[in-house]
Amino acid sequence: AIHWDSQNAECSSGRAGRCEQHTPPFAAAAYWAAGLVTKACDGCEQVNGQLACDVSCSWEKQPATWRYVLNNLRLAVEAAAPEYRSTLGSEVHDQLLALHSFVGELGSGVQTWLQNWQLASASVRELLEFLRPWLLPDAYRPGLPLLVPSNNHGLRFPTPTGRSVQVPTDGDIGARVVLANGVAMPLLGLGVAGLSTDDAVAYQSVRWALEIGYRHIDTAEGYGNEREVGRALRDSGVPRQEIFLVTKLSQFTGDAAAARRTFETQLRYLQVEYVDLYMLHHPGKDVTERMAIWRELEALHNEGRIRALGVSNFGIDLLEELFSWATVKPVYVQNKFTIYQPGDVNEALKEDSLMEWLTAHRVVMTGFSVINPTHWSGYYLEPLSDPHVTAIAGRVGRSPSQVLHRWLLQLGAAVIPRSTKRERILENAQVFDFALSEAEMRVLSGLASLAASSPGRRSPAWCEDVYGLARLTLD
Repeated sequence: AIHWDSQNAECSSGRAGRCEQHTPPFAAAAYWAAGLVTKACDGCEQVNGQLACDVSCSWEKQPATWRYVLNNLRLAVEAAAPEYRSTLGSEVHDQLLALHSFVGELGSGVQTWLQNWQLASASVRELLEFLRPWLLPDAYRPGLPLLVPSNNHGLRFPTPTGRSVQVPTDGDIGARVVLANGVAMPLLGLGVAGLSTDDAVAYQSVRWALEIGYRHIDTAEGYGNEREVGRALRDSGVPRQEIFLVTKLSQFTGDAAAARRTFETQLRYLQVEYVDLYMLHHPGKDVTERMAIWRELEALHNEGRIRALGVSNFGIDLLEELFSWATVKPVYVQNKFTIYQPGDVNEALKEDSLMEWLTAHRVVMTGFSVINPTHWSGYYLEPLSDPHVTAIAGRVGRSPSQVLHRWLLQLGAAVIPRSTKRERILENAQVFDFALSEAEMRVLSGLASLAASSPGRRSPAWCEDVYGLARLTLD
């Protein structure tokens, strides 16, 4: 049976409310993802009893990429019209099921993949080539379209009216969210991570952003560009009280006095008397270290030199620990957030949704590297060219980058895209004059399951199975 029969039945009966028709580009996504991994990365040679691998290959990125390939390929076959699917024959279908199962059995362990993937890689590539003419648009005969309900976005986040962040569609790039302590923060910010101080790159990006209308600038001690940011703020002529300035403590031990000295230096570099939000850039070594530093940040907060406190690169366990003893609790979390890895580097392994936890505790998420999951993660996948993303972008008449940032905003988070080009900084700001439907939100949010799930195991466990992966049997 077609894998989304039950969902379509819910739509047809009216029980699911208004539904939208979607024809996900499963075949295009499978071939796109497979093309991201060269054949040189299919295996390693034994040299003097040890595995020697191509240095250009990242084995940490192989599992999610090949899961994405096989999940999309399997769905492309299963979504075909029954009479067309029958033309493949049972032998080809059985081979596809066997390879899909094998990828699932390998899990995500790097050593397991190093030792076993080359046993199947040639068969997977041969099957892809064999199926290519069968899946070409001119030949392929799709079955029923996927009907996606609009009354629930499916990622165990609050419904649109209950989200902590409400996103306008009137073009106002100054839209704000009020943090739990009453401080208002613009939803759109400019991130300057990785922007060099050479040739005043960071300086110019901040100047352009402020000219366009950004009023939220995000930097950090570890970025090494706070001087340039401070100079740009000064030269912009924008009143200090109109700018929401964020920075981070990147290097720390348990020395509270040293943390205070670092903060003082940061204020001097930024040419300000206070920052609007200050955060720990990472969890540090242990709870003793975190507690000592957090107490000092609380003191700076109580002195009025920090308006709000937050953390970066924290998951639920660390947040619960911090909440258990902090006097001034964090009102903000900044984590890597992409369609493949939504909210935490280990989200695929989690039973609970970080965004659900944050909403319950009145903590606002800000996502970084929304369009660049290859940065600091285990993915070859690049969402700007993912056929699933480009299909939605074409549907709404926007760029893939705008769609991805709007997706995160509508999930209830703020965004801090970075760029060194004025036209991109402007493009990133043009996300407040359109909206994605709830069905489009669900289609995008479901991509996390295509990268993490395998037969018999749906991941992340909290993610809605919008594509029906759980109903793909191996029989």
